[in-house]
Amino acid sequence: MGPTTETALREELSHYCRVAYDRQLVSGTGGNLSARIPGTDDVLITPSAVSLRECAPEDFILVNLAGEKVAGRADLVASKEVFLHTAIYAARPDVQAISHLHPPYSILFAVRNQQIPLVTITAEVRLGPTPVVPEAPSGSRRLADLVRDTALAWPEARLILLERHGVLAIGQNLRDTIDVADLGEDTARVAHLLSLATGVETRRTWDVSVKVEPGMHVYPGDPVLEMQRVRAIAKGDAANLTHLALGAHTGTHVDAPAHFIDGAPTLEQIPLDRFVGPATVLDLRGRRAIDAEALRGQDLPADGIVLFKTDNSELWAKPTFDEGFTYLTYDAAEVLVSRRVRTIGIDYLSIERFGSKDFAVHKLLLGHGVPIIEGLDLRAIAAGSYTLVCLPVNLQGVDGAPARAILMQ
Repeated sequence: MGPTTETALREELSHYCRVAYDRQLVSGTGGNLSARIPGTDDVLITPSAVSLRECAPEDFILVNLAGEKVAGRADLVASKEVFLHTAIYAARPDVQAISHLHPPYSILFAVRNQQIPLVTITAEVRLGPTPVVPEAPSGSRRLADLVRDTALAWPEARLILLERHGVLAIGQNLRDTIDVADLGEDTARVAHLLSLATGVETRRTWDVSVKVEPGMHVYPGDPVLEMQRVRAIAKGDAANLTHLALGAHTGTHVDAPAHFIDGAPTLEQIPLDRFVGPATVLDLRGRRAIDAEALRGQDLPADGIVLFKTDNSELWAKPTFDEGFTYLTYDAAEVLVSRRVRTIGIDYLSIERFGSKDFAVHKLLLGHGVPIIEGLDLRAIAAGSYTLVCLPVNLQGVDGAPARAILMQ
């Protein structure tokens, strides 16, 4: 049970600001804490440029869910991370307190874009997942949006890592947020020391394939997946056996040049190293199309694999295929070819605009020997560098095949 009045909440905020500082979860004037006033949409948050060690009850700024100052000392303003806090409060009514802190060992994993390994039983039970929010400018609306999206996508997460920035602990009260941040820091320290002692860094693996199951999204006109049990132990057979019928471009799959170019190489003629190796995930959400302008300034490594994370990843949660998916434009394909990118991937069933008649983007890429991976699910993946393993079924003489794709970091 937390404080029931604003006065009591101010006292509690002051107390836990000092606790966070004393536990070395912040230094200098870093970090910021906030708490929702019970039964309201107003939030008390620490002021900008004031050390948590020195925050007094009267220093906290009252803001609304838009991040606007409602009340507070005239000489103080709310923390510049106010939008980060209010974005979570607006999206998650269950959250009553937030602590944004800078514990060094946790930041070590945030810099690696890696969740904190749950190396102890206590961490596995009490800490849980620690998803990483991609880097964005401190205090920006972009960072606030990314944090909000992560908090919604990982409702079970109590500690969220901010790439190259710090951590965000959320909970029902301030004590819980400080405790979980403290547990996360201790777990990160143990995990780091373990990696030094063993000489092996913990590697994370993500399955970025979609599930192949009845009712899955299928590109209009393609064969619908059919699964039929033709033998069953329950019926007296020696084994269970399932008959499958599906198109070569079902779910997560690979396009070979023969898909759109008659006489071009078929799947077995593409070297497997085109689907295995260093991969760069670009976060291009918020765009209707990926054009040349969207690629300006992006890391497009020559002879590398580039995967596009777009708003498409959220479409997998819809019950049926969505024709309004994000696609690649012709001028973007020209950029990729000119940069000698060896393989590209996208997070829906086609890189081509829906309704295209000439499939010019496919033909340009495949014609230049750039194989395409389609149907990825990148919802849980932050922008950054990974190792991709995407192995299509070893079919002969075909234009493509379903694949199992994983990213490792």
